[in-house]
Amino acid sequence: MPHAWIEVSANIADEPEIRQLKELVYEAALETGIFPLGGVRVRFQVINDYLVGDRHPDNAFVHIVLRIGAGRDLVTRKRAADAVFERVCALLKPLNARAPLAVAFEVQEMSEELNYKFNNLHEHIKKRSAA
Repeated sequence: MPHAWIEVSANIADEPEIRQLKELVYEAALETGIFPLGGVRVRFQVINDYLVGDRHPDNAFVHIVLRIGAGRDLVTRKRAADAVFERVCALLKPLNARAPLAVAFEVQEMSEELNYKFNNLHEHIKKRSAA
């Protein structure tokens, strides 16, 4: 963990800040030092069918959900959330100055009892880094 889901409205998908967003979220999550390399996943999706606010076609959104494994205390979760969100806002500040933009970010803690995995990524990453 974390697994990030990034959704952006189609009307901003080609903006330079948006093209950098996936990498930025990935790097920001790792830089917290809280999450293992093999646990980081970032999904990026352009949403073509949406309504925002007063339905004006210039209205845009970025919605990010960061799902993390259970067991970290609130201080640690907040530190990670603050670090990632601050980086996202810094990246998107120029876009926010050019366009009506709603940015939402949420951290969700996954259930420890109902979270299943079949994953060998950690093993493969360890082998590659040793080579």
